[in-house]
Amino acid sequence: MVAVFKSHFHILKYPKKITTKAFPAAVWSRFLPLIILISLLIFLVYLNKANQDVDADTGRTLQQNEPNKTRGPLRYDLNEYNVNTFKGYVSLKELNEKVFKPFGYEIEKPTLPVPTLRMLTEPTCDVVFAEWLLISQKEKPEVPPKQLPVDQKNSFLLNGYTALSEWYFNDHSTKGDKSRNWNRIGEFMKFSKTQLGELANSYDKESESMYHAMSGYPLDGVNGFVVGSMQPWVEVMALQHGKLIVFIFTNKEFKDRLSSILQVDFAKRWEQYAGSFDFAASFSSIEHSGLGRYGDPIDPIGDLREMMKIKCMLKKGGLLFLGIPYGTDAIQFNSHRIYGSIRLAMMLYGFDWLASYSGEQEQPIELNSRRLHSKGLSQLTQYTLVLRKL
Repeated sequence: MVAVFKSHFHILKYPKKITTKAFPAAVWSRFLPLIILISLLIFLVYLNKANQDVDADTGRTLQQNEPNKTRGPLRYDLNEYNVNTFKGYVSLKELNEKVFKPFGYEIEKPTLPVPTLRMLTEPTCDVVFAEWLLISQKEKPEVPPKQLPVDQKNSFLLNGYTALSEWYFNDHSTKGDKSRNWNRIGEFMKFSKTQLGELANSYDKESESMYHAMSGYPLDGVNGFVVGSMQPWVEVMALQHGKLIVFIFTNKEFKDRLSSILQVDFAKRWEQYAGSFDFAASFSSIEHSGLGRYGDPIDPIGDLREMMKIKCMLKKGGLLFLGIPYGTDAIQFNSHRIYGSIRLAMMLYGFDWLASYSGEQEQPIELNSRRLHSKGLSQLTQYTLVLRKL
């Protein structure tokens, strides 16, 4: 510590002959209460700063300026922090040992309701896309499976900390894509947020959360892409706020603002696009990845792969507008995943959580533990989170 102090402070040398005079005891006693008060205030300021690192009620800490990387031992006792699961409240210590570490993560900060994680060994973008291509080339069943593969059940259910129920769909089509209305983008550009939200099938006003998020974080003059659309409502919302969208299908009317590429070709040529986008957006898409509902290969971490691909494409500081089902961790097979305190933490790795938006109001909401788990098991709400790549 002496060396540290010497490097930051000047050491003053006084003349040898200095006359000193004892400070009267009466003066010390007069200033003693003031000294005690100042010391108490300094201690309170220190406690307040420490408490800002972890907020046990209002939600995840928003200020995360340092990148996720391996650091020294945790300075927190994870037994003192609990999150809600379908099993009830479980300590972060238990989840760290039985879920996060076995799946390649570790708690960095016990932020609530979603802990902040780091990856033990983060794959390179080359590995991410190579593995995705291998998975995409797997033989696809003609009929989506109705049950989770027995040998992959623990991987899907995070070693038993994710609830499981049935809700089956067969949306696989051998005749090609079911998307529609791509020839109406010009018409949709005149739509209000409510009219656009109504194109999102059964999501009612929840889909308007995407519009509110893009209004809160304007996209004028930036480049981005949209992940997984059946109708171009997210694309139009982004076009109303931005300059360029990249997605699978194109429309000649907007050829100067839109471009298209097949997912497989995109994965093969990922290096041309890596780190080049200012934003990405996805609503009600990533939660389906790897469940087979749309004829895609079964993959327990299909959703996590999508998040890693997005991270590879974004510039540092680029934004991701993420709309997925939020609630208590669950899979309703083969329909979708529901993201709670556990899997959402894995999804958010490498991102800073800036804000949360609902479809009910234009201003951001506070997505705390009470709101996240308010609807009970196997119930969900679609919000849009604004995330920033670290």
